[in-house]
Amino acid sequence: MTPDRLPHIGVLVMEYGEPTTLADIVPYLTAHYHGYPPSPQDIAFMRERCQRVWSGDSGSSAARRLAVALADELTQRYGSRFQVVLGARHWHPTVADALTHLVRTGVQHVIVLPLSPIASHMSMRSYQETLDRAQESLERPVHLHLIPEWPELPGYVSALTTNAVIALERLVGNERRNVALLAIAHSVAESARKPETDYQWRLHRMMQRLIAALGCAAGYLAYYSAEGPGQWLGPDVLVALEEIARAGFGHVLAVPINTVYDNVEVCYELDVRIAERAAALGLRYARSAIPNAAPALIADLATLVADATAVFDTAG
Repeated sequence: MTPDRLPHIGVLVMEYGEPTTLADIVPYLTAHYHGYPPSPQDIAFMRERCQRVWSGDSGSSAARRLAVALADELTQRYGSRFQVVLGARHWHPTVADALTHLVRTGVQHVIVLPLSPIASHMSMRSYQETLDRAQESLERPVHLHLIPEWPELPGYVSALTTNAVIALERLVGNERRNVALLAIAHSVAESARKPETDYQWRLHRMMQRLIAALGCAAGYLAYYSAEGPGQWLGPDVLVALEEIARAGFGHVLAVPINTVYDNVEVCYELDVRIAERAAALGLRYARSAIPNAAPALIADLATLVADATAVFDTAG
């Protein structure tokens, strides 16, 4: 089949979602809490986080910029074959909105790309539940293929490593014997029936890869945003910082190893919470830039999406 006769494919880039203005905070938190109104304390905390990260009353969507860059890359390679949309699990446009748009343009096959390289059992359940609910509201069914994770994608590993090297050189130059790597990732809930050992193993493997590439003396894997009832993965990032200080390190480099784009949650951890605690502990601190729309990442995501369309041919 010639390229101009290939079926059109939708690409749903799935993000978590976040407010972009202070006015968005209450409706965003209400969506996050599945329709339940947020408490005044939750509203105040979210407002403080947003203002500290934005340095003002509004921000911008790095996830949207990444999706636009991916759309441009796919268009350059394949013309009009792929139609890219962004859908958020807890904000606008929602995943249901994005799929509805694709259906109304005649798309019958959709590749779903979550913006999380390393997936936990908890996140995979959330992805699938979100897609199942969205499918129920469609005018007609579509064939979906969810790309579960992409921890070994060369463009992601390359962008992550390059950014970490730049940050480390700014921190200490070539003297790296007194530097601890603080690899951070989003915490998830687990139980004896549903342990997150695979998620932890993949994160640990990524951390070890960075240690080898950077030449840091040691690495610490820690988590942020543990919330809600139950047992969540730890240690918290601030607990890990205290361990680093007690171990006698004078420098710490924080690298978010499972984050693709700038967002309020991770930037608050890196630039406020961790930075302030590191200063209080007397640690010299730097953090790595997040890949966002790095050319190497976008190029390999485009290849990942294109290769994934083979599943529709196999399904007949």
